Amino acid sequence: MTTRVTISIAKIRINGFGESTMLLSNYHMHCHYCDGKGTPKEMVDKAVSLGFKSVGFSSHAPLPFDNDFCMLVENLEAYVADIKQQKDRSDIDVYLGLEIDFIVGLTAPSDTKWDAYPLDYKIGSVHTLDAPNERYSMLSVDGPHDEFKVLLDEVHNGSARSMIEVYYQRVRELCEAGGFDILGHYDLVKKHNKALAFFDEQASWYQEIAIATLDAVAKAGVILEVNYGGMLRGATDDVYPSPWLLKHAKAKNIPVQINADAHAPHHLGVYHEKCREILLEAGYQQQRILLDGKWQDVSIL
Repeated sequence: MTTRVTISIAKIRINGFGESTMLLSNYHMHCHYCDGKGTPKEMVDKAVSLGFKSVGFSSHAPLPFDNDFCMLVENLEAYVADIKQQKDRSDIDVYLGLEIDFIVGLTAPSDTKWDAYPLDYKIGSVHTLDAPNERYSMLSVDGPHDEFKVLLDEVHNGSARSMIEVYYQRVRELCEAGGFDILGHYDLVKKHNKALAFFDEQASWYQEIAIATLDAVAKAGVILEVNYGGMLRGATDDVYPSPWLLKHAKAKNIPVQINADAHAPHHLGVYHEKCREILLEAGYQQQRILLDGKWQDVSIL
């Protein structure tokens, strides 16, 4: 099990990111082995050029049904070998991970099959909700608008509350099952809200569910990523989780980590400084990162 220490670390000036001196790292990163663009080498070279100290690859782990975003199981060994090559050649820390979906009865980060691979960490995520209708395959809160609207309008009869309650139930179940280090994009269920306005994020019922589910995150002892992938692709105007939720996460002493959810080299570093400002506003002064093979709490001041 990876150990954790708290350290004081020399600040590194961020190339091209204003006056901030925060150490740069990123552990949510997809390349051409799944739905990303660019090779692992191209991703690492970009990170080096930006002054990153530590990066990790987290390609979407294979799923037991056809889809257009996950790595194929037959490519897993090549992926592992490619990331090892980047570790061996790079002057910065490079880590091997997977982003593993939690789908009840089908797949989870806690499945023992992942033990066959020399992973440094795992991201646990909920993308797909079970659709209780044989007419549909698994439907995702992260998919295109038309797919999402089938999930909302036909599976949940147009009830945003019903769908959102199921989503956060799945997040709680993921946390209870364990077997992962980083919780991916906590409130991904809001992704289509900017375009479709299907619920009010300020509604008391929503905030109660989203805040209460943080208790499961705290109990699991996992890292809550501050993910700016939605901003990169124009789907959202802020991070996952929303800044108001980060204040509640801080009150519950949940560790955090800034991640791009990069799907191409040019995604790296774009909103790291903005995320730092959001975290400072929420009361955080540290983020938890993998450095020298250990989880370390590093200053963001």
